[in-house]
Amino acid sequence: MPIAPMFDYTAEHWLEVKSIITQAVSQVADFKFKTDIVSNSDGEIDVIHKRIVQNLYNADIVICDISGRNPNVLFELGMRLTFDKPTIIIKDDKTDFIFDTGLIEHLTYPRDLRFNRIVKFQAELANAVIQTYKKSKNDPTYSTFLGNFGEFKVPALNQTPVSDVQQLILDEISSIRREVNSLKTNSPKRVSNDDKHLKMKMREAVQIYADFNDLDDEPIEIISRRSFNEHLNNFGIVPTIENMEYILNLITNYKESIIKNTRVNNY
Repeated sequence: MPIAPMFDYTAEHWLEVKSIITQAVSQVADFKFKTDIVSNSDGEIDVIHKRIVQNLYNADIVICDISGRNPNVLFELGMRLTFDKPTIIIKDDKTDFIFDTGLIEHLTYPRDLRFNRIVKFQAELANAVIQTYKKSKNDPTYSTFLGNFGEFKVPALNQTPVSDVQQLILDEISSIRREVNSLKTNSPKRVSNDDKHLKMKMREAVQIYADFNDLDDEPIEIISRRSFNEHLNNFGIVPTIENMEYILNLITNYKESIIKNTRVNNY
C-alpha cells in the first residue's frame, strides 16, 4: 500500500487505512496472521529492495491497495502476481479499475473512511482472507492470476539470509569496489604532487597501524573500526571511497606479504 502523501491523500490517511486492514485481519479466528508492510523486517539488517521482494515472495497472503494507482504499489503487485501466490486487491471508491488486473476480484472501501461502510468492508476483507488462504492450501490448481492465461513456470527465489553486520558491510564494500573499478580507464593518468603526497601519507598510516596492531583480521574488519578511522584522521586523511579503496589494497598487499614471510616496504 502507499505510505507517503500523494495527490489528495495524506500520510495520515494511509496510516488509518493500514489500521483498518490490520483490524480486519485480526478478526480472522481460524488463523493467526501477522500483518505488516512488505518493506518491514523482523530485525534483520538488509537492503530494503531485497526485503520487499523477499516479503512479496514469502508472504502467505498479500493484500494490495491500489488506491491512487501508486507506481511503486503497482510494480510490487506485478511481482506478486508473477509469483502467482494468494493476493487480494483492494481500492477506494474513487479509484478506477485497472484493465490488466480487472479479472481479479477487488474489494472496495469508501475513500472518506466512513465508519459504517468501513465496518462492512472489514468483514468482507476478513472473509476474503479466510477463503483465499484455505483455497490456496487445499486446491492444488489454485492460481491468483497466471493460471487464467495458460501454464507458466513460476519463478523461485534463492534466498540467503543476511543477519551478520560484517557480511553486509563486506557485500556493500565489494559492490562499491566493482563500481569504482568500472570507472577506471586504461588511459595514462598524470598524478599530481598532491596525490603523491596523499598516497605517501596513506602508506605511512597503514604501516604504523600495522606495526602496532594485529592484522590477522580481514581487511573489511580493519577499515570498519572506529579506531582505524580516527587513526586516519590523525594523518589528515579523509575516508572517501577512493581513499578507502587505495587503503584496502595496501592492507591486502601487507597481509599477503605476511603470508609469504616477506616484509614489503614499498606498495
